[in-house]
Amino acid sequence: MIKVLDASSFIHGYNPSLEEGEHYTTSSIVEEVKSKKDIIYLALEYGKLFIKEPKKKTVEMVKKASVETGDTLSQSDIEVLALAIDLGGVLYTDDYGLQNVARKLSVPFKPILSKGIRKEFRWRLVCKGCKKIYSIDHKEDICEICGSPLERKMIKKRR
Repeated sequence: MIKVLDASSFIHGYNPSLEEGEHYTTSSIVEEVKSKKDIIYLALEYGKLFIKEPKKKTVEMVKKASVETGDTLSQSDIEVLALAIDLGGVLYTDDYGLQNVARKLSVPFKPILSKGIRKEFRWRLVCKGCKKIYSIDHKEDICEICGSPLERKMIKKRR
């Protein structure tokens, strides 16, 4: 089984040298995980971890999906999810936003320490006053109806 590891998997103690399967990550994840560099470099040296970059087309697809869900993903998050798609692997992550976009794209994921998300959700901006809902990419930070501030809220997706 192909396992694609994000930063949280390393940070939460996943060690590819001690686990079965093929492990992959991106160079940006390696740069991000400074506290676990020794684990990463040993896994690379033992041939238990490989660094690979995703296809640009897949990166764009993940970016689009993250805008649709309203999740704020880092470039590293986008790339590691795109790599999981390219390789047909399982994404190992405790990042709920990453899990949410993975679920939207039908990418299997496995949490390390957390229980993981149960349902897909979307982020929206909601007026604190009249509760009008705006898309997450709405340009204003105040409600056009009542003038109250907008706040980012999670909305569960209805099936």
